[in-house]
Amino acid sequence: MKKSAFISLLLTTMLISLSSAVFASKPVPKDVRYLLGMYYGNGSVFLVRENHGNLEIVYRTDSEDTDFSMANIFPLKKNHFDSYTINEGGPLLSAEAGVHFERDSNGNGVVCKIGGKRFARNFYPGEGNKVLQLEQNLEYDQLKSAAVQAVLPAKLAQGQAAKLVPLKKIIPDARFSLPYAGTNNIFGLPLYNTSEIFMDLDAANALKRVSDRLAVQGYGLMIWEGYRPWHVSKLASDLLPKDKKYMLPLPEKGEDRNTGRTVDVSLYDLTGRKEADMISGFDEISVRQYPGYAGGTEEQRSLRDFLADAMKKEGFIQGKDEWWHFSFGSIEGWQHLNTPYDQIH
Repeated sequence: MKKSAFISLLLTTMLISLSSAVFASKPVPKDVRYLLGMYYGNGSVFLVRENHGNLEIVYRTDSEDTDFSMANIFPLKKNHFDSYTINEGGPLLSAEAGVHFERDSNGNGVVCKIGGKRFARNFYPGEGNKVLQLEQNLEYDQLKSAAVQAVLPAKLAQGQAAKLVPLKKIIPDARFSLPYAGTNNIFGLPLYNTSEIFMDLDAANALKRVSDRLAVQGYGLMIWEGYRPWHVSKLASDLLPKDKKYMLPLPEKGEDRNTGRTVDVSLYDLTGRKEADMISGFDEISVRQYPGYAGGTEEQRSLRDFLADAMKKEGFIQGKDEWWHFSFGSIEGWQHLNTPYDQIH
């Protein structure tokens, strides 16, 4: 091996080791992780999170602070198992008080007692064996057939068309998971039948640069979804119950996935080949989905922000509602495409 190549390999190895150390904080014990989450009662809502190996209460004073990024932070001093002390002058109490947790039979924290006040746990989807999945729409087959036959609105067909390419060819080291090609999604039904994820060529090349940037630091891309034909977006919208239509753009408006310039991504560890411990699951539909959510563990928050920073450095814009959703620049002036997956060449 040439000396220059050896030095390059050595530097890469050192960078991976150093970067891994950034996120290799002391593992949070399972019994402590089971306490993390949202608690409410007595007109108050707060989070219990982990930071630097300790528990903290993240107290929200403004109901419009949906991600708790503007909340007040109160460290907890551990006395013994499930027993802590908090010092706070404000709405929760006015002096030092004891904090005690109660658990269910599975070990999940279900009640946080502060002084003489009790606050119940509000479980997120996926916590405490509770998973959010909409009731399956019995008209699925009819709606799917109608969506395929529907005509793309003329105003959405205007603009520059993306050159769609399979991401596997551009980023072969990425891992691919397509929740909406199966039933492990909020609908409990497949939206499409494909094993490929497609994206605009320029956007895909930019994502490749992100992948290369992450690889130096020991991580790879986990890709959940890219281009979505308009008729698939229409089907998804049509499957939503009337009181949930707000969850997706209406078909006549189209959604950014139709342009081929957006992608839903996460991280996996190159060393163990395991999906990274991110702050929430894909399409979780909870406050944990917000890019600025202040809860979870220190490592989860760091990994989420690490991914966002790498994406932004290559020209991607993070969605305001989902930490995993990114667009390559603005989608203004780009066509909303309706090309089926099996017709992309």
